[in-house]
Amino acid sequence: MVVASPTSTLPATRGATAAAAAGPSSFIRDARRVIRRAERPGRGVASMAVSEAVSVSPLEGERVRKLLGLLKLGNEPQARFGPTGCVLAARFADSLGDIRAFEVRDDDVWVVTPPKCGTTWTQEMVYLLLNDLNYEEAKKAPLYKRSPFFEYTRFAPKEIIEEEMDIDTLEHATTLPSPRCIKSHLHKPLLPEQLWTKKAKVVYVAREPKDTAVSFYHHYKLLSGYTGDKDFFFECFYEGLVEHSPLWEHVLEFWKIKDQPNILFNTYEEMKEDLPAVVQRTAKFLGKSLTEAQLTRLVEHLDIKQMKRNPATNYEDLFTKAREEGRISDDQAFIRKGVVGEGRREMSPEMAARFDERTRRVFNEAVGGCPWQI
Repeated sequence: MVVASPTSTLPATRGATAAAAAGPSSFIRDARRVIRRAERPGRGVASMAVSEAVSVSPLEGERVRKLLGLLKLGNEPQARFGPTGCVLAARFADSLGDIRAFEVRDDDVWVVTPPKCGTTWTQEMVYLLLNDLNYEEAKKAPLYKRSPFFEYTRFAPKEIIEEEMDIDTLEHATTLPSPRCIKSHLHKPLLPEQLWTKKAKVVYVAREPKDTAVSFYHHYKLLSGYTGDKDFFFECFYEGLVEHSPLWEHVLEFWKIKDQPNILFNTYEEMKEDLPAVVQRTAKFLGKSLTEAQLTRLVEHLDIKQMKRNPATNYEDLFTKAREEGRISDDQAFIRKGVVGEGRREMSPEMAARFDERTRRVFNEAVGGCPWQI
């Protein structure tokens, strides 16, 4: 079930541009209207029985209206979902029941990460490990069809869905043969309930928060047409106003359960420092073994430069269409740099210090340990 809160005590995020222009009350009414619609009998959440209530709160605030005014795509009411306050389009409430009641298979492998944390990198690795390193087969279909972004078409900007996507990602996931490799950016409380009752495995990847924020800033510019400056975006990221935020709570939920047998917790930094070791660790987790020659070839295939040149992993089919329509320039691509330490270089010292303080506080207070040396 969904519990729709009439007001939110949490920071706000994006709404509709038109609503923002009309004033705050219009934006708030739009968000609440979407949430109420999802609760009607026979629709989305209300039609599905889930054992755990999920709260939904519309998002409000002056900073929100400024942020949405700087976006060209995805300008619609948004809300916070669940105890961690995961930010998604408010219409995601219509699909929450289907998401939570999704039929998980025992041999599923789910790649779960916050955005811009090495997701595509990990998907390609896991997909190939599960499919006997069949590189030729992997070339035949883009990664988003081989390893679907589970919830994407239920929250993504409607303009992108209508113009570029030829599948419903949730429905597409049900049609894949086993073993499936499924991607999600959802916070732990929003994932399918059966993920915790069946034998499915989760490969989780986290990235240092400052670097994540910088990568997400460029991602927002590319896919949402963000026109603001990076300092304002970093502030919004810190306050948990961007999609799938707040980052710290996302990572913390999985850091707490990293020692469970069905969870593998990797970090982006580990992948950059010693990719062969991460590949071997992931293969072992999946019950696979690699020869030295197989490991060498897979690591070469997963090199960032190779990933950028690979149309199947760099989403060239989607980006070619966007270039033809003039929505992005010829030199823009999904995979950008893939480096470590960019956050400290692009943030002001004051902002970087705030990020570091929050990282230490959140993890040390909750579990007495942190995924990164801060």
